[in-house]
Amino acid sequence: MKIIRTIRMGALLTVSLTMAHIVYAQPKPIIPDGYYTLSSMQQDASGLLYTYDTNALRDQYGNVIDYTHPTGKNGEYAYMFLASETSVNQASKTYYFHAETDGSYTIQSCSGEAYSYLDVARYDRHLVVHSARPRHRFHLRSSGDESPWPENEYILQNVQNAALFETLATKAHSLSELQVLTPVEGDKITPALAIRRTLGDARGVMALYPCGENPGQVPPLMSTTLRACIDEAQAMAEDKNTTMEQAEEMCERLEQAARTYEETAAASLIPVTEGYYWLTNAYRAFELRQGKQKLMREQEVDGQLVLRWNDAAINDGTTVFHLSPSGEHIAMQDYMGRWVGSPTPDHAVPITADYAGTAQTFVYDTEGMFTIADTSLPTEFFSAANSSVGERGLYGKPNDGDIVASGQGYLYPGYCASWTLQRAYHEVTILSSGWGVLSVSFPAEVPEGVDVYSVADRDGTLFLVPYTNPVIPALTAVVLHAPKGTYTFWSTSEQVAPISENVLVACCEDIKNMESGSMALLKVKNGEVGFQKSTSKQIAAGSAYIPYREGQDSFRVLQQMDDGIESVQELKGSRAQDLDGQCYDLSGRKLPSHSNSPIIIVNNKKILNR
Repeated sequence: MKIIRTIRMGALLTVSLTMAHIVYAQPKPIIPDGYYTLSSMQQDASGLLYTYDTNALRDQYGNVIDYTHPTGKNGEYAYMFLASETSVNQASKTYYFHAETDGSYTIQSCSGEAYSYLDVARYDRHLVVHSARPRHRFHLRSSGDESPWPENEYILQNVQNAALFETLATKAHSLSELQVLTPVEGDKITPALAIRRTLGDARGVMALYPCGENPGQVPPLMSTTLRACIDEAQAMAEDKNTTMEQAEEMCERLEQAARTYEETAAASLIPVTEGYYWLTNAYRAFELRQGKQKLMREQEVDGQLVLRWNDAAINDGTTVFHLSPSGEHIAMQDYMGRWVGSPTPDHAVPITADYAGTAQTFVYDTEGMFTIADTSLPTEFFSAANSSVGERGLYGKPNDGDIVASGQGYLYPGYCASWTLQRAYHEVTILSSGWGVLSVSFPAEVPEGVDVYSVADRDGTLFLVPYTNPVIPALTAVVLHAPKGTYTFWSTSEQVAPISENVLVACCEDIKNMESGSMALLKVKNGEVGFQKSTSKQIAAGSAYIPYREGQDSFRVLQQMDDGIESVQELKGSRAQDLDGQCYDLSGRKLPSHSNSPIIIVNNKKILNR
């Protein structure tokens, strides 16, 4: 059986142990197209072969420089790791080498997973990852080739059992291990192997252009045909009775479906439109290592509001940004209406009250991700930064870090300049009592089945006032009544008038320095709902309270109005189009300004429409 070996920086290559030195300039492929297993010469005698781990829950060491744990993950994509050679992992240990006309190679895993091509990490050029499509190709050189190394050229290498390829930086590692490519021949090239290779390509296309309803994604209906084809191919790959003829026919159909999807998806990406978004860091190490998403957020540092990254928090307004596109530029505001400004000389990104004409550029990157930069510094990407790549770096368990404007966002471990955009929402769990409170940091749509109330204080008595508008205004606290369950309040760009006469105080951020006894919190007591004096000094984002003053009852029951809306006011000459506020009918449906409905509701008041 043929054996192809490569040696560290010289990359001396021999075939059947007798092949002469190869000159790099020679375009003739050194490795013929085909399937190969890949293993370390040192480990070969133990029956161990390189494969990669697609299980995010398995040994997540996740440190780029932690080469002492070969079965670990780098968090974003899987490391190569050693696995026992069995017939079960035939597909996961096999790679397809394809020679390009310039003498370089693309190398594809045959596991059938989405990230099937070996590539070089954009955030760490010393690390090999799996990607949907290769951005780089790999070269081999002989020890006698003294010509200059072309930029971005990579060689086949082993980095202490942690990665397969390296740049010229490998000179510093004193590496001496060998790699063995063993061709897969004869009946070992099964129908399942052929299908899985094509599955990797098809799933890779869907990874490049993911489906969804957020910016940078493709509308889900566009993927129906390709998804069905993938499911059928997967079933055939798992069926031991599938013939090679059937596999080839399936591969042809799958390739055609993938080509069609790729051709249409690039032109069908959902654009960034005005709205409220979470900007989630695309570094999967965050989520895989810690089980938490990491979001861009505002935070005060040394008296200055700046962009930072931290754990996702659904009801926390500091993680939400209002994006307003204008041409190719997008203005970013926080939930209080302050502006994301131009980076400072130390690369920090400030948040300022005064708008100075600053705006950002959002450029589609790949796999549903965007890069973000100030329009005046288009190559200085907003990057989640943490230069410590040890236990407490991006692969460890840091709590937060800076957002910096950096032109090196893809070049070093500990930085990531890719972001996904997700429409923001608030979420509330109503307990069996049926009551709850919510503070919204953005205009939020009221979900079906939820009744919304403001609270009025009339001569010391608290009244529930029904709120009939289907959108709750930003920076507003309300009382909710609904069956037990969890409810989602989606953000909307629709602006509505503030609620008048509402004594509820909105908490759009965590508050930790309240005076003890200064708040009254919602409580259901003996079947009655009201607000109870609290001794707590803190309150969570998304909650709400009513200020408590000495002399008030410690528990104030919420009273119901007659119908929750003040009696009909007969305003002579009043018509819908003359009133200041959105009009609704008695069922809560929005009415046009020219409505002839005899009774309308404006600002929670019934008006006789003349």
